[in-house]
Amino acid sequence: MRNTLHGNPGTPEGRRRGGLNSIRTHIKNKTGFRVLKTVVIPKHSLPLAEFVGILMGDGPVGLYQATMVTNSETDCQHALYVKGLAENLFRIRVGLNVRRDKKACAIVISSKSVCHFLTKQGIPRGNKLALGLRIPYWIRKASAYRKAFVRGLFDTDGCVYLDTHDVGAKRYKNLGMAFANQSLPLLSFFKETLEELGLHPTQKTRFRVFLRREEDIRRYFDLIGSSNEKHLKKVRAHFLVSQKKEGSHRGLVQWFRKPPWRKPPGVRISPPPQFRNAV
Repeated sequence: MRNTLHGNPGTPEGRRRGGLNSIRTHIKNKTGFRVLKTVVIPKHSLPLAEFVGILMGDGPVGLYQATMVTNSETDCQHALYVKGLAENLFRIRVGLNVRRDKKACAIVISSKSVCHFLTKQGIPRGNKLALGLRIPYWIRKASAYRKAFVRGLFDTDGCVYLDTHDVGAKRYKNLGMAFANQSLPLLSFFKETLEELGLHPTQKTRFRVFLRREEDIRRYFDLIGSSNEKHLKKVRAHFLVSQKKEGSHRGLVQWFRKPPWRKPPGVRISPPPQFRNAV
C-alpha cells in the first residue's frame, strides 16, 4: 500500500514521489521549511571594526544567534545604536528585547550566516574566555580600524567616572576612565593601542586598564571618540565645568560622534515602544 502511494523508496522515481508528497504535506499543514536568511556579508570597514569590538566586549555568539546585553536604564541609546549598526551592516532585521524587571535589554541577531561570519572574525561560539578571542589581522594592522575597534570595546565594557578626594580643606574632582575585561589579550590590545596614540594608560590590577590624566582623556575622545551617549554626557559635563572655573577661551566641548552608518533602505530603526520615552 505504501509503495503504491509513495513509490519504492529504493528507486529514483520513488524518492521523487516521496519528496513531492512531503511538499504537499508541508503546504497543507502550513509547516513550511526553515531556510537561511539572506544577509549581506560586509567588507572591512570602520563600522564593522567597531561592531566586532562591541561583540568581543559584550556579546556571546552561538550557532544561530548573536546577542549583546546591556543596561536598559543607562545604555538604551547605545543599544539602539548597535541595533541600527548591525541592521546596516548585514541588511537584516535585528531584535531588541527589554526586561525592565532585570534592568536589561538584549540586541539579538538571529542568523546562522551572521554567526558563522562572526566566528571567522575571531569570536568563538560559546564561552569566549575559555575558547579564546582572536583579534582579526585586518583590524590589528590598520590604525583607523584599531581605533574603531577600541571604541566598540570601551563603549560596552568601559566606564567614565569622577574621582572625588579631599586634600586638606580643598576638594578635588578628577575625571577617570576604566576599561575592565576578563580577556587578557583584549586588555593588552586596548592598552597597546592607547600607548601607540601617545596616551599613558596604567594597569595596576590584572583585569582593568585606567586612563587618569585629564589631557589624555581629552585626547582619547578627540582621537577615538564614543558612540555611547552615556560616556559623552559625563565628559562634556566635566570639561564644561572645568572650563568655566578656569575661564578658558578654548570653547565648549563639542564631542558628539555622528553614527558611522546610514539608514539602509527599507529597514526600520526607530526606537521600539519600550524606548520611545527614553530617547
